[in-house]
Amino acid sequence: MMFSIVMVDENGRKNEIMVGLKANNGLNEKTLWERRELLRSQPNVHFIEPEQFCALAVSCRKISRADEGAAGLKGLHSEVEDQFYYVEEERLDQYREGAFCPNASLEFV
Repeated sequence: MMFSIVMVDENGRKNEIMVGLKANNGLNEKTLWERRELLRSQPNVHFIEPEQFCALAVSCRKISRADEGAAGLKGLHSEVEDQFYYVEEERLDQYREGAFCPNASLEFV
């Protein structure tokens, strides 16, 4: 929802400023799953495992936080590559608590 505010300066010129809630990348009115799927469809977005997320977070790369709270995701943005890396909050919480089990394909035998 957007609102406009009209301000008049000392010379009598009107300046209109748009304020309000942004559409948040088209995520409003969508379920958590739909929000995640919308992000997955973007070419510069990667969903990664919790251990990869933690490794990136402490790496020497030029990275900043890029959480998507409305989608339940913790995120990182690699400024040099313009790539976004996300992990589901619930999987990251399980990983932190030691209850995370990686995919069978990643296990050592």
